[in-house]
Amino acid sequence: MATYTDGTGYNLGVAAHVASGISKVGVLEVTLNFATITTDRAAASLTALGSGDILTALHIPAKTMVLAVGLDVTTAEGGTLTIDVGDGSDADGYLDGVAGNAVGSFSTSLVLAEAAPNTVTGYSNGKYYAAADTIDVVTVNAADAVVMRLWAVVADCS
Repeated sequence: MATYTDGTGYNLGVAAHVASGISKVGVLEVTLNFATITTDRAAASLTALGSGDILTALHIPAKTMVLAVGLDVTTAEGGTLTIDVGDGSDADGYLDGVAGNAVGSFSTSLVLAEAAPNTVTGYSNGKYYAAADTIDVVTVNAADAVVMRLWAVVADCS
């Protein structure tokens, strides 16, 4: 399992807030077309993505609250593909086990673990980032055809 942070084949962007002034809430997003990523990585003589690899997808600026994260699969993989979305602290903290071989939309929703007391599972209630970080996509199986849009609703708390 390797982590790729170079943005080859997609627009990785920079850690900057998308909203300012009175409205400090915005959406960060990136489209990940794995056919393009695969072709561009090969053309640049870079290592091909494989099963279990981590792809840095969105930069989250310091002092940001991530309110929700979603994934829209617009082109199915054509074979078995499971996708996790998280960060360096929890690889599937936002989304766990999304089917990449089916067109559909997925987003975080509040999940409680039954216990005494009940606890929130993963980042289903959002996450505050005091320091800059990234939201990452893990392809649990190899991906070379899926197209997906990853988005995050963020609030600038600086």
